[in-house]
Order: sequence, then structure tokens, then C-alpha cells
Amino acid sequence: MLADHPNQATIQIPSAGNGELERIPCVFRGVENKRLSLVSSGRVPAFTAVSVEYEDALFLGEVVACTEDVTHAWHVEIKVEQILTGLQSLMNLRASLLGEPAPAPLRMVPAALTH
Repeated sequence: MLADHPNQATIQIPSAGNGELERIPCVFRGVENKRLSLVSSGRVPAFTAVSVEYEDALFLGEVVACTEDVTHAWHVEIKVEQILTGLQSLMNLRASLLGEPAPAPLRMVPAALTH
């Protein structure tokens, strides 16, 4: 069901101790009022810090609810703390984590012509 869905996304949960990420396939349902709604084939415990990859965005947040329906699909609701898109957001996050000043915005500079 989830593998061929057009709104395929991935929940990433840090595994205990080994630094690896557990990846859970899911379906992106939408975002409303800083709440990300997903449907997954596995349970994600409440209060778990997660990241969700969807298209060109990385959502960072915490699971606030995870309920199972009659079809055994899990409806996951995540309180979104930050959405990262593109290189600039990743550079800003890196600077924040390392305690560095945020880098200046990237500017497009034309390449010099060579003869």
C-alpha cells in the first residue's frame, strides 16, 4: 500500500546508541497549523523526536499522537518545529548546531568569460 503511493515519505527515528536512523515508510497527508499528518504501516511512539523526508523538504518535530485504525494503518501526527528546504536552510541549521553565525545568503554570480 505505502510503497507505490504518490505521496510517499519517510519517518526517521534515531536508534538508541548506535547513531543509525530507523526509517519507516509512510504517506504524507498534509500540514495544518504546524501539525504534520502521516499514515504509516508501523507505530511511532508519542513524544519521539523525528524527522520526515518528503519531496525536497525535511520536517523536524515531535510525535504528538499515533493511533491505529481498523485497517491496521497508523495515523501519525507530528508537531513541526522546523522545515528545511534547500541548501540555505541546511547551512543555517549547521551553523546553529555548531554555535556559529548564520552564513550570508547565497548569491548567484555570473561566471567570467574566458577567451
